[in-house]
Amino acid sequence: MTFDNYLQKLELTPPAQPDIVFLRRFMARHIERFTFNNIAVLLNEPLPLDTESLLDKIVQRGAGGYCFEHNRIAYELLSSLGYSTRLVLGRVLNNNIRPVPRTHRLTLVELEGETYLVDVGFGGSCPIGPIALNIQVPQQAGLDQFWVRAIDNDEYELVQHHVDGPFILYRFDMAQYTEADCAMGHFYSHKHPDAVFVNNLVVSRKTPTEVLMLTNHRFTHRTENQDVETIIDSSDRLFTLLTQTFGLCIEHEICEFLFERYVAPKLAASELQITSSGRG
Repeated sequence: MTFDNYLQKLELTPPAQPDIVFLRRFMARHIERFTFNNIAVLLNEPLPLDTESLLDKIVQRGAGGYCFEHNRIAYELLSSLGYSTRLVLGRVLNNNIRPVPRTHRLTLVELEGETYLVDVGFGGSCPIGPIALNIQVPQQAGLDQFWVRAIDNDEYELVQHHVDGPFILYRFDMAQYTEADCAMGHFYSHKHPDAVFVNNLVVSRKTPTEVLMLTNHRFTHRTENQDVETIIDSSDRLFTLLTQTFGLCIEHEICEFLFERYVAPKLAASELQITSSGRG
């Protein structure tokens, strides 16, 4: 598997020299074409981070992956095309400021005097286009608006515009990181018993006009005009969703396992909470 195959899957031609037009197209098409998911984590499959293995998993087999996988091959591709890239690690906050490890990989790209945040591995909240660090107003990327703001201690945070105010997705700094640092964050993310991806089923795909996102038993389809939520209450529904909506090649038996182990318990807990609230 080569970068040529990667570009062919995205129907992209390498630019004569690095430019913002290609960067925008690349990000949008990668996020639309390759799903974000942690299914391999939940199945306890090996998750090597070498480029050849990732190209096979994400590009050739279409199995998707999460940030340490998606953003690794994006980083390698852009670097091979002459883009000035920088590996960065971040702390995922989701608007809850607390001490957490650096478990998110992203890329910074220097281009034509501007620094851009390039992230193709943050699931349903991922910006589908580059976000300029020096523009301190919301920048449109698909259905969403984002901006990067500087805070204390030489840190930055990616902020998403919500109707009820700014929503901090993650924080990062300008320290020098290596693939060894990624290996540590990757190990925590798919092996630590308290890690989010070890305890929840998460699948998403984004286009410029819609967001498709599954979190355990809740599937949300968001468009410009509405959000529609569907409850996944059987392994058959899960199988249909993963194969038809997300285009994943997955066996029904695996969907039965995922449903029984991760979806059904969250569904039962949600129903119990609703029942308890009704009695209150």
